Amino acid sequence: MIKIKILVLLVFTQIYFFGCQENKKIDQIYITTDQDISSQKTKINLQINQNKDIIQGTIKTRGGYSINFPKKSYEIDLENDISLLGLPEDDDWILNANFIDKTFLRHVVSYELFQDMRTENKISKTKYVEILINNQYEGLYVLMQKLDKSTLEIEEKQRESVIFKDPHIFRESYSNIVPQKENNFHQQVFPKLFKSNKNHFIEEIRDFILNSSDSMFNEYIGDVFDINNIADWHLLLLITNNSDGVLKNFYLYKLDNTTPLRISPWDYDHSFGRDGDNELNINVRKVDLKRSILFSRLLSCKWYKNLLKQRWIALNKQNILSVKGLKNRISNKYSEIDEFIIKNTHKWPTTNNIYYDDNSANDEIKIMFDFIDSRHLELNQYFNNILE
Repeated sequence: MIKIKILVLLVFTQIYFFGCQENKKIDQIYITTDQDISSQKTKINLQINQNKDIIQGTIKTRGGYSINFPKKSYEIDLENDISLLGLPEDDDWILNANFIDKTFLRHVVSYELFQDMRTENKISKTKYVEILINNQYEGLYVLMQKLDKSTLEIEEKQRESVIFKDPHIFRESYSNIVPQKENNFHQQVFPKLFKSNKNHFIEEIRDFILNSSDSMFNEYIGDVFDINNIADWHLLLLITNNSDGVLKNFYLYKLDNTTPLRISPWDYDHSFGRDGDNELNINVRKVDLKRSILFSRLLSCKWYKNLLKQRWIALNKQNILSVKGLKNRISNKYSEIDEFIIKNTHKWPTTNNIYYDDNSANDEIKIMFDFIDSRHLELNQYFNNILE
């Protein structure tokens, strides 16, 4: 009788498991082109889930360090603003290959954490998709909004509205920096440089951070930067241990003439137990926030350290930055895509020599959890002592 019950239970479990697997769905984007895709724009037709509606646009490969990975990321420019898969309407989109992060979670989880910290924090909204190019399966991707004036909701007609990507504003020195674009040292994205060059604005802010008196800094820093936004960014860098995100991998923007400067994070594969090249870093090489002249100056202010501590306590109570909250977020997100990661692995094996090891995605989840345990314990101790 006991054996029969066990057999029934096993059969039920298998039916339930495979039933759940069959219920898992993910959207597919079909791209057709009669040319090779390269760093130059190529015309494409795009369809969602084999819908008959054809969306026209262009595609090109994108990336810095990641451009050499076998699985390519892409930038898509559509002819019109269109909502893709429920995301806000736009004409500029990114298909992130997420090749270096076998979990496909580090970018998405980091962005969503920042958004959930405060509704005013703006992020690139994302969606998991499978990509087929000329009917050939290319793998699991993260569809991402490109951060621009529409995504960030910039009041483009106002004189002080501006967007910079990776400006050098927080660096103590400019030595050894090679500008990516001629005459655009601080990488102004909006407005177009020829319409209004805002680089002098960055230099004025940087000079204020470096050279203002303590009294002036304390009185006016809240007019220059949205301090709550900066504190959330500070905590995101700490909890993810993203050393690569201190001096770059962020957008700096100003909505209009009256609002202060804000940050939107970008590129967070350098996080949660791995460095950006996939090297294991379970809380060994610590993020040094004082490399930033802004964080260094703020951390000399008792009022800011108190604000940071209270935000840490509050976000833990809300289960946003707590161990339980972080692990639940990762587990829930992973359960949505685990079988699609396996499918992606058949196309792009995890044994590629670009990786430091041949860990599976499941192994990587354990790394993320081990990192969270270690990092959270250390940060609790840090915030217990931060005002001493």
